[in-house]
Amino acid sequence: MALNMIDALTGINNRRSLEAHLKQEVDRHKRYNHPLSLIMFDIDHFKAINDTYGHQCGDYILQKIAEIITGSIRSEDILARYGGEEFCCLLPETPMEAAKVLAERFRTKIADHGFEFGSSRIRVTISLGISAMTVKALTPDLLLKKADDGLYMAKNRGRNRIEVAD
Repeated sequence: MALNMIDALTGINNRRSLEAHLKQEVDRHKRYNHPLSLIMFDIDHFKAINDTYGHQCGDYILQKIAEIITGSIRSEDILARYGGEEFCCLLPETPMEAAKVLAERFRTKIADHGFEFGSSRIRVTISLGISAMTVKALTPDLLLKKADDGLYMAKNRGRNRIEVAD
């Protein structure tokens, strides 16, 4: 994959790469009507982690989360750093119910992981929003917006949770 498609810090896909894959997968969904879901998540209170432990620690947390989630997905799934502390995972051939199960696996793996940086052990949680291709979300932008809306709901309802926007 071209270097301009990889996030330099985490080694996973970047936003540009995600957008290209998203367009391909939405086109495939429209052609074959195969299920397609998207999980968007970000790190809860990430600014506080950077402010308390420093940006090197923040970078370490981003790298470890990318590593943990990469180890939790199939080779055909596309994990990308969307920006800052926000990630997206595109799930071809995956209906909403299976995406919910996977999102819960992401949530618990991160919450249960002891992030150790220097002499500090840091508890990290993530909030997640999920969307799936439906008659209400038939474009890449709408699929992203629905997942983002779910993420926003998860943040507003207390964090460290999963939400699906209608």
